[in-house]
Amino acid sequence: MSHTLRFLSGFFACWLVVGCQPLYKAERNYEVYEKDTGFFQPLLNDEAGASKIVLEDQSYPIELQLYKDGRFHYYLKRLGDGWGTWSYKKGYLHLYAERKLFVMNFEIHGIQQDGDALSLEFSDRFGPKFLRLQKSFR
Repeated sequence: MSHTLRFLSGFFACWLVVGCQPLYKAERNYEVYEKDTGFFQPLLNDEAGASKIVLEDQSYPIELQLYKDGRFHYYLKRLGDGWGTWSYKKGYLHLYAERKLFVMNFEIHGIQQDGDALSLEFSDRFGPKFLRLQKSFR
């Protein structure tokens, strides 16, 4: 076997091993708890235009408004705003929105066994994000 062929074989073997590893690893710094659909009902708005329940984290910053018809509106300071859909999964809400260049997937979890604290989980170009959401009225 020639040196070039050995080198290329070794290079591709290393590339495959490294390429199959996840780019980012991070763990939550809190526990999540499965919640039933009733837990999330107080977070839902009736219609766009009425006073709104807003879920937000100003450290990122992001704002979300969930609507009873399964849609949600988001505002991100650097990306602007848009619309997506949400659905209840086993114990949490899954939010999905498409932008021109990428797809956004968010999860909203309850993070207190008996309380109403919430987290927002997603990944951006820098890796996984775990935000604690605040609820406000506007």
